[in-house]
Amino acid sequence: MSHTVAQVGTREAEPKADGRMRAGVYRGKGRVVVERVPIPEIGDGEVLFRVAACGVCGTDIKKIHYGFVAPPQILGHELAGTVERTGRGVTKFNPGDRVVSFHHIPCGTCFYCEKKLFSQCAVYKRTGLTAGFDPNGGGFAEYVRAMPWVVERGMMLLPADVTFEEATFVEPVNTCLKAVRKARVARGETVLVIGQGPVGMLLALLA
Repeated sequence: MSHTVAQVGTREAEPKADGRMRAGVYRGKGRVVVERVPIPEIGDGEVLFRVAACGVCGTDIKKIHYGFVAPPQILGHELAGTVERTGRGVTKFNPGDRVVSFHHIPCGTCFYCEKKLFSQCAVYKRTGLTAGFDPNGGGFAEYVRAMPWVVERGMMLLPADVTFEEATFVEPVNTCLKAVRKARVARGETVLVIGQGPVGMLLALLA
């Protein structure tokens, strides 16, 4: 996992008149092409938000470099931005809200969630953010559609003093914090972190 932040949002206040947006579309092994694609339509309980910043995770790089997923895809899952539209029934968010969003979340109530094996949860395995094609995060585009379960439990308002770029670290920090807790790091212990890339530095800071 790495974390380079890309500023991919547009400064325009409204979606483009032709209903299309720019996106980095994965078109096969080692190939991402900037294309104009339809801005996602939203339904009941959903949110459309304008991407302001998106982290570039090492898993995205591996998918692209090795061709691990079938094209076309719009990747990018460490993202933050501004709510553009809300679907019927959405009460937690309003246009103009600054938000950060996870791309998948566990249900919290199934057998696996009760055992804290969240990655085995059927809901967790469903990606709830898309900019088009098969849902796969969508942060490498100007606009992203958040599906109802993500809107309800996987999207958060940003405090005024947190920038979009800072907010993109929520997912990798969460991952590192889980690792530190699973390792049962205790006060006064000495911890060895091998490799001081972005995630290594996060692990050191959290430890």
